[in-house]
Amino acid sequence: MRYNTRSVIGRARQANHDSAGAICDGDRGLFVVTDGTSLPGSGQLAECFVKGVLAAYPKHMDQGGDITKHGAVELLLGSVLAELHSTLFAGQTGSVCYLIGFAARGKLTLAYEGDCSCGVVTPTGSIEWITPPHCKANWRRDRSHRELAQDPARNRVTRCMKVNRAPDPDFVSLPLAVGERLVFVTDGFWAELTESQQSRLLSAPDSDFIAVEDDVTWIDVQL
Repeated sequence: MRYNTRSVIGRARQANHDSAGAICDGDRGLFVVTDGTSLPGSGQLAECFVKGVLAAYPKHMDQGGDITKHGAVELLLGSVLAELHSTLFAGQTGSVCYLIGFAARGKLTLAYEGDCSCGVVTPTGSIEWITPPHCKANWRRDRSHRELAQDPARNRVTRCMKVNRAPDPDFVSLPLAVGERLVFVTDGFWAELTESQQSRLLSAPDSDFIAVEDDVTWIDVQL
């Protein structure tokens, strides 16, 4: 399992509100992307969220248990989020969209709230998105990412982690094949970059590109 990650500050930002991190351990991988909202403190909250999830991962893995079933992984991720919520907001403000992906033994389990997304990269370089964003423009949960990218209402997220609301993620699960390629991104990547820009950055992650308004962050994972 190999991965690349990159985060680029947007033109409209004074500081990057995105954050990302990963841990690969043999045939297991944990991947986290976050996008802080416009509320004060959200950028720091996004960074602390990633650090908190990555720090909690070894502790929960050491407790053992069956991680071969999606239900068990959902319980594990739910426990991590519940513990992290009280810790994060003990001295911080803001709110954050997040997506956590756990890949192990040919299975992927995702937990997310907001507009961070996960997709499967096809052999042609296009992306098949598998996580419907939580935003006003997608209240029916039936619109494609490309359609949502053209709708200003996509910027009004309907779910995220915040101080007065316990974590309530949606879970998505799917089987993984050897050679599969996944991408975990913030909305700056899927909504503000064209499909050709997305494909180009996945093929050459360190290449230059014209910064867009929003922060752009991605983790590119190859099994």
